[in-house]
Amino acid sequence: MRLENSAKNVKIAWMMHIVHVFGQFISRTVIIMVLSVEYVGLSGLFSNVLSMLSLAELGIGEAIVFSLYGPIARGEKDKISVIMTFYQKVYVGVGLFILIVGCSFTPVIEYLIKGVPDIPYIHVIYVMYVMNSAMSYFFSYRATFIKANQKNYIVTINDEIFNIASIIIRSILLIITKNYLLFMGLGIIILFLQNVNITLIANKKYPYLKHKSKEKMPKEIFQQIKKNTAAMILHKIGSIIVFATDNMIISKFLGLVSVGLYSNYYTLTSALTSFVNKFFTGISASVGNLAVSEDVEKQEKTLFQILFMNFWMYTFSCCGLFALLNPFIGNIWLGGKYTFGMAVVFLLVFKDYLTGMRKTAQTFKNAKGLYWYNKYMPLYESLINLILSVIFVKFIGIAGVMIGTIISSLTTCVWIEPHVLYKYGFKKSAKEYVKKYIEYMIVFLIAVFLCLGACKGIDIAFGGAGDLRSAKAIGVFAVQFIFTVIISNGFLWLIYRKSDNYKYLLNVVKKKVLKK
Repeated sequence: MRLENSAKNVKIAWMMHIVHVFGQFISRTVIIMVLSVEYVGLSGLFSNVLSMLSLAELGIGEAIVFSLYGPIARGEKDKISVIMTFYQKVYVGVGLFILIVGCSFTPVIEYLIKGVPDIPYIHVIYVMYVMNSAMSYFFSYRATFIKANQKNYIVTINDEIFNIASIIIRSILLIITKNYLLFMGLGIIILFLQNVNITLIANKKYPYLKHKSKEKMPKEIFQQIKKNTAAMILHKIGSIIVFATDNMIISKFLGLVSVGLYSNYYTLTSALTSFVNKFFTGISASVGNLAVSEDVEKQEKTLFQILFMNFWMYTFSCCGLFALLNPFIGNIWLGGKYTFGMAVVFLLVFKDYLTGMRKTAQTFKNAKGLYWYNKYMPLYESLINLILSVIFVKFIGIAGVMIGTIISSLTTCVWIEPHVLYKYGFKKSAKEYVKKYIEYMIVFLIAVFLCLGACKGIDIAFGGAGDLRSAKAIGVFAVQFIFTVIISNGFLWLIYRKSDNYKYLLNVVKKKVLKK
């Protein structure tokens, strides 16, 4: 049943995400063409600022979700009701905090921008971003419960239907009115309707959620949540500093135009990596169920199977990103003036690979509730990242921000997370995991440069891509895309076609994806 639920969650998430990415691409293009790239930079900056405010959540959401796996597996509705009532109170409080504190930062928001652009109502736009961020906390506990029941596909379908409608309607409105305030205001209304609808779905599917329990939280559950939350506070601080400060550093030292250029790359890289990450979102509840119902040998075997899938998906994705990002942005989408050098592109992609390859150990570690044992890791990671990024950005620009993030990752979480999982979760050495991780890293590096070499060769053979969005440019990009798909997957198949993990992956694809 776990495999069936995971497969259904992942398939639907992937299908909906493809449509969502296409819609986001259209929306961003409309903003750049109708307004300017500074608006894209503004969006990235404000999103990062609000990510900093999300620290108020303290990581309690993940701690509560972990506490739900056992009661859900055992069908303990009374305990579920108590936990969910507590969850609701906490998240409403967090939403109010973000709304009030976020709005209080309005007068000083412009100090985060080097050379404030001539964007009217910039403070009003920021307040709208605050409202948009705060609103999700008032409703998200219902969606979280659906996900904890291994029914993430229900939330995905609901969210993406509203997201797609929002992108289409708001883009048309922006083209007609050229008014960014109306664009933002309509987005807030649609997000509200999206959250109300998932609440109605959850109440219908799980009627007992409508019951507000007046019982006290069982002491053992409260202590478990308290301990995990204490550890998650540090994880939350670390992840926010590492992932939510890039745009702020770039904005402060390089300006909004640089943020806009970086945001274009980030939109494309995150679109593809988010597609892969839907896999881990889809299986997280099933891994949680596995962790409370199977022995260590079964868990470790599953870990290596998922790690191989993780590696294959991220290697294929990053090969495509490294080889095709500049041809796409420069020749198909926006033009050469919106592109970075290949060194910066490689750093962007390598950063994504390192982050992506953490997902397997991270998913198992979280499913086993091992937050406490690496509670200080995010602080070390964030301090290294912040200090190095601020130093390097002054000398080598955006590349310096990427290098800071990469070094912080390599020196902390890349090895600490699997160490914690094996020492405290599996209670054995992580030596085999480390050997496999290093092997995968070497194969990845060879694969990305093979794909880049092939794309460069194609470009030379055709005598360049020609004019922006010309038939020749589109044809050259299409050939590069095909070769990248063939070379990356063919190279991996050649190396791993006889391995047990590849056979398992092939079997899953045939039975659960292709239904053969």
